Amino acid sequence: MDESKSDKWKETSRRTNSYARYSALAFQMLGTIVLFTYGGYKLDEWQQNKIPVWTLVLSLSSIAASLYMFIRSITKE
Repeated sequence: MDESKSDKWKETSRRTNSYARYSALAFQMLGTIVLFTYGGYKLDEWQQNKIPVWTLVLSLSSIAASLYMFIRSITKE
């Protein structure tokens, strides 16, 4: 009977760790995208660009970097 409780506890712990890990990864991706997009917006504002070149470049670069970090963390398992 103690073994089944121990197994349930390990399974619950594993699920919680997995959930926390992926939640942290999601917030990291969101922060990266928001930070780079905001930086691009400010650069466009500073240079008074009519076409938001920096916003586009930095936002797309941040998405690519976030996907790279995500794939790299998944393949580490």
